[in-house]
Amino acid sequence: MPPASTYHKFMTGLQGGKMSSSIPDSIIALTEEPKSAAKKIMRARTGGRVTLEEQKEHGGVPDECTVYELMLYHLVEDDNEVLEIRKDCMSGDLMCGTCKKRAAGLMEEFLTDHQKKREAAKERLPEFGIDYKFW
Repeated sequence: MPPASTYHKFMTGLQGGKMSSSIPDSIIALTEEPKSAAKKIMRARTGGRVTLEEQKEHGGVPDECTVYELMLYHLVEDDNEVLEIRKDCMSGDLMCGTCKKRAAGLMEEFLTDHQKKREAAKERLPEFGIDYKFW
């Protein structure tokens, strides 16, 4: 029997709040330049504290961090690694700048690879009767 309902969680936009194409800094598109996406991540809202000292003493709040959310849902496949990032953030061992740099690098790698594969796939579209000039 098919499910009667499905449940979804909408990701938070990079600046907090909802993602919207009318707020370009809130989203990363699959067609975006990888360097541009990395810069957006470096400007993203985090769950960090006001000062570095507070962050080290009290830790961060990954549940309020858009960068952690990106890593949780898209950038880090290993669940144990995500749990380690969460633990290090909450303990104050992982600083937001370090986390942003890592996420930015992972996003750059992902987008570069994805865009190469997308271009390669365009060459195969005629096999399926699809005119790729509209893509």
